[in-house]
Amino acid sequence: MINKRLTSLIVFIVAVGLIAYVVATTQPRVGAEEGMIAPDFTLPLWHTGEEAELSSFRGDIVVLNLWASWCPPCREEMPELIELSNNYKGKGVKVVGVNLALQERSPEDADEFMEEFGVDFPTFVDQPNEERRGVVSTLYNIDSIPFTYVIDRDGVIVKVYRGLVRYEWLEEFIEEIR
Repeated sequence: MINKRLTSLIVFIVAVGLIAYVVATTQPRVGAEEGMIAPDFTLPLWHTGEEAELSSFRGDIVVLNLWASWCPPCREEMPELIELSNNYKGKGVKVVGVNLALQERSPEDADEFMEEFGVDFPTFVDQPNEERRGVVSTLYNIDSIPFTYVIDRDGVIVKVYRGLVRYEWLEEFIEEIR
């Protein structure tokens, strides 16, 4: 009788462990790699200073671009990101920027960049965390720029571009996942 109960208990524990393992390995984890849920953050938006969350864009495909004004590839790709934003307005695709403000020489440099290029899509301003590193820089483990993430409607990162990105690449990928 005791052996049957012990055997049943062991089978039950193994079954629960197996179910927990399957659930844990099939659910996307939060992280900055393809297949992971994009880390959420709350930061002020450029120009208005109002705080917003990345997750507020769920339901749309998000092209998340991290940049600084002094970065030559960032400057080169910005007109194409603006064009992408304009061409996909109202079509379920949002271009969203993050100025890595702690990497700027001065706050005015980012303002001048935004005005020079006429950036009109939502742009977060990264803020220092407890370690005096940027919130987004830390969450996304940024060691170089630019970085561009394509995030699906459910908040999962489906493509990561490290370095310069082109309109055609983004458009082709967006059309595949729309």
